[in-house]
Amino acid sequence: MPGNFINPYGHVPVDTTAFEEAAGVKEKIDPELAGILKDIKRGDLGVPSHVLKASAFQYANECNEVNKEFMLCREEEMDPRKCLKYNIKVSDCAENFFRKMTTACADEIVAFGKCLERDHKRSFVYCRDEQVKFDRCMFEKLGIDKKYNAVELDQTVKTDRPAPKNPFKLKNYDHPSPLMPDWNRPLPKIED
Repeated sequence: MPGNFINPYGHVPVDTTAFEEAAGVKEKIDPELAGILKDIKRGDLGVPSHVLKASAFQYANECNEVNKEFMLCREEEMDPRKCLKYNIKVSDCAENFFRKMTTACADEIVAFGKCLERDHKRSFVYCRDEQVKFDRCMFEKLGIDKKYNAVELDQTVKTDRPAPKNPFKLKNYDHPSPLMPDWNRPLPKIED
């Protein structure tokens, strides 16, 4: 998002380490791994926290399924490499959302974000006028409404991944069944 109102100079922080360019490493990297490394080094969105908070309800409505699928993969697999595909989908969804938002409702989100930034708690209480204007703009221009239910009733995630074989990471210990104590044995004497 170079040169927009949130990041006017177009600076996007990226990882400056060139691990894949090091001697001995470059020859061993296949094209697939080079593409993965390029996706990892995309950098962040450059969106400040008050703008993220201001647009959180609409973002949740727009990218909810992708986020749930990524979180499910992360919890089940316990390996970030297996969830990289879903991580990239989350990044793409967020980038598309903020790009659409900044082109359609730039003035409204700036006013709402500035209002949130004035309060040290970033509370919505004092920014209801700006919030209403932003919500109306997002709904009228993009058709994106707020997500009103923070906790959904249906938590089922639609995914193309196979179900995990052992989702709770339970271990099967084949211990022998415990023996019942021998109640007829004599009690040991306690020496003073």
